[in-house]
Amino acid sequence: MEKALFLAIGITIVFGIFKFLEMKYLDKHLKPLRDLVRDLVMVFLSSFLCSFGVLHYQTKIDDFLSILTNTSSLKPDNTQVFVGTPDF
Repeated sequence: MEKALFLAIGITIVFGIFKFLEMKYLDKHLKPLRDLVRDLVMVFLSSFLCSFGVLHYQTKIDDFLSILTNTSSLKPDNTQVFVGTPDF
């Protein structure tokens, strides 16, 4: 959850900087603060929800992509390995 939050905050800051530079140098007209805040909130919510979904369902997405690309991937937490001395 923290990763998704930090990612969303970073994306929102970068978008805010680009939006300000666009208004200052390309449009040469500053928009009202209300419009800028509305855009920043929409960017934050959309990036947070998408990054949370991707991080939460990462194993399922990896499984789906391995089926599409026809590559088998080993999961170290499920792989059984014998590391002791034999009993015979």
